[in-house]
Amino acid sequence: MLMKGRWPFLLFASLLLASLLLVGVLGRTVFADLRVLSKAQNDDVSWTMSQLEVELLMLQNAALSAQTGELADLQQVRKRFDIFFSRNTTVRQSAFFGPMARNEEVAAYMAETVEFLEQSIPFVDGPDENLRSRLPFMLSQIEVLRPKVRALALSGVDHFTTQVSADRQRLSVTLQRLAFGLTTLIAVLFLALASLIQLYRQGQRAAQLSDRARSRFEAAVSSSLDAVLVVDKRGQIVEFNGAAETVFGYSRMDVLGKDMSDLIVPEELRAAHRAGLKRFVETGNKKVIGAGRVRLQGMRASGEVFPVELSISLSEASGETVFVSFLRDITSELKAEEDLKNALEKAQVGEQAKSNLLTVMSHEMRTPLNGILGSLDLLDQSNLSDTQKRHLASIGISGELLLSHVNDVLDLSSLGTENEPPKQAPFNLRDLVQDVNASLRSNADQAGNDLSVDFTTQDLEAVRGDRGALQRCLVNLVGNALKFTRDGSVAIEVERLSSSDVVEFRVADTGVGIAPENLSRIFEEFVTIDTAFDRENSGTGLGLAITKRLIERNGGTLEADSLLGEGSLFTFRLPLPKVDVGDGIRGTAGTQTLPDLPKGFHALIVDDNDINREILVDIIRELGGRSHQASNGYDAIDMCDDTDFDVLLLDISMPGIDGIETLKRIRDGAARNAATPAVAVTAHASVSDHEAILAQDFQRLVLKPVRRSAIHSTLVEVFSGEEKVGSHDLDMSEQEPEFLKRFGQERYTEAQLETQGELSQFLDGKGTSDLISEKDRQEAHRLSGSAAVLGWQSLWSILQEIQNAPEGQWGDLLSRLRNEAEALHPDAADQR
Repeated sequence: MLMKGRWPFLLFASLLLASLLLVGVLGRTVFADLRVLSKAQNDDVSWTMSQLEVELLMLQNAALSAQTGELADLQQVRKRFDIFFSRNTTVRQSAFFGPMARNEEVAAYMAETVEFLEQSIPFVDGPDENLRSRLPFMLSQIEVLRPKVRALALSGVDHFTTQVSADRQRLSVTLQRLAFGLTTLIAVLFLALASLIQLYRQGQRAAQLSDRARSRFEAAVSSSLDAVLVVDKRGQIVEFNGAAETVFGYSRMDVLGKDMSDLIVPEELRAAHRAGLKRFVETGNKKVIGAGRVRLQGMRASGEVFPVELSISLSEASGETVFVSFLRDITSELKAEEDLKNALEKAQVGEQAKSNLLTVMSHEMRTPLNGILGSLDLLDQSNLSDTQKRHLASIGISGELLLSHVNDVLDLSSLGTENEPPKQAPFNLRDLVQDVNASLRSNADQAGNDLSVDFTTQDLEAVRGDRGALQRCLVNLVGNALKFTRDGSVAIEVERLSSSDVVEFRVADTGVGIAPENLSRIFEEFVTIDTAFDRENSGTGLGLAITKRLIERNGGTLEADSLLGEGSLFTFRLPLPKVDVGDGIRGTAGTQTLPDLPKGFHALIVDDNDINREILVDIIRELGGRSHQASNGYDAIDMCDDTDFDVLLLDISMPGIDGIETLKRIRDGAARNAATPAVAVTAHASVSDHEAILAQDFQRLVLKPVRRSAIHSTLVEVFSGEEKVGSHDLDMSEQEPEFLKRFGQERYTEAQLETQGELSQFLDGKGTSDLISEKDRQEAHRLSGSAAVLGWQSLWSILQEIQNAPEGQWGDLLSRLRNEAEALHPDAADQR
């Protein structure tokens, strides 16, 4: 009886199970076929194949545009070539291209495309001039390739259309079988309907309660402007709001119950996502959960990866833990950030270009101005009339004024790009201030002003800091005060603040003052304030700007206060720590008291430039030493094998072996001088070059053109065993050449003529299209040493550019060098 009562249920269950299995198998097959068709492979492949022809046309258009000569167009050619190359690689590496490649005609078309790319890569990735010269060849190859690329695209479309048709036929058969299975299942389900109605009534009451709670939650989620995803501990999506549908491109019903990582997490991040979820479930360790907003990447239904801002929190519901994620598409925000960054970079590039232009133009103006002013000094005025002398005086005054303006622009530009830290050295602060006061007293007297100095605290003698920068700041501020004060007073006050390292300087005047609306502008570049005296005291408007930069560069601050018609007060503070009086303090004359060198010390001088060696030999003799000299590294090594030296003075750039290699061989092989201290004597001006040289076992570095004071202080440091420091150098454009001071005008003129002859010999036979050879670089280095010693700044700069030209291209260097050589006649040479 029991079995008789249960057989209908067993039969029903058996039929239901069989129907479900049949529908499940068929549904799985249909789902798989639909997934294949849903990928729209034919459309994707057709689009990809057709894009080959489109990208080839874009490359052809870019090449045609590039023939106009614009550098930006060459960059466009490279960009279009890279895109065509990438598209070709995508097609060839695609899994769908394999069957199609078995067609010999298709394979031949693809091979010709690959051959074109491989032939073009060398000159596309090469220099601009090489690419420009090969553009006609590229265009001719594109014309030959175009019909073959079109045929390749059409072949791909035909192949994949046939394949998709077969897939659709197979799906049709499967759907027919599925229809039969569903009919059977419906009949079985109809029998179960009666029992389900009763079960439904029982669950309806519980569902009402659940719906109320759910409706509240859905209202909060659906009204959110951010995408909201609720995910359970298995990673399956529980809730997906409208904003999420918009962001990710899925409908809510398509994603509920599915693995979130498969849908919205980029493929390369899925493993990390699943590992983090597993770690939290097993250990409770949180990394992103509860960490606030973090930036990650998401993936849309189309496969597009985009940036998101994500916040995840935990929620407990009926004993089940879920993750509530709020996401926001930040593509537009990142684009705005990138646009702002690009705008800043463009502004910085423009600012740098302006600075470079000012530097170049100021330098080019300064050279002829020095010639004009020097020529005026050489004119014999004894036979000139008073009117002519007056005109010459006017020319001299105007030239000096213009030169001061040009110097201001040069100084401002150099301060804007200077990377080298300020030079810190001990000096006497009280003497420096008194020097400034004495040098400007005549200016004060001419304007009827009283100039005074007051030291309000002690401990203002021996300090450490940048003496030159401080002196210039004081001269600028005091000179500015005197300029705008008539029949009044200018006071300089110096005070150390509360026994600290900071010293405060105050410059007060009783001049015309500055209006409040102009007070904030006086430190800007090229700003001159309209005053009662401005027509008598014209200027570039750079003095205060340079002063502010110098003070801030040395770690100080500058302030200004003024009352219109009453006067002005400029206050600046600088860190100037006290030092011991015996530390070699620079005194009133600006010289440094250095200890005597060892009597009869022996130096080896190595330099390929005769003039440089002549100066160094003379300096060593004056300093009480004796010397041997060598013109190359090989001779220097031989001398070190035979003779003991106390110091080695080595030029860095020499033919054969350079100074660094010479020192290395001396250290390795010359037992007599393996430990002898070495000083690098070089024309390399950059800080990075100095650091690289000093890292090669040199104790010190001296920058050409050498000065007696620099050699003296360097040898004192070497013989005293002080810590390794940077370079000793002076600005050769601001001083009389050491060679002229040391050997007189006759020998100086002789050296000028010798160098001019060597320069002419160097230029003879040079073609404008030749590359810069290694021999050219060596000769340019040798000549640059002579130019530096003779004070020929412009020639030295050009020769340095030739010596360091990165790609070995002359460009305009040869023509500039010829122009400079023509300008070096004896009369002009004396003034350069």
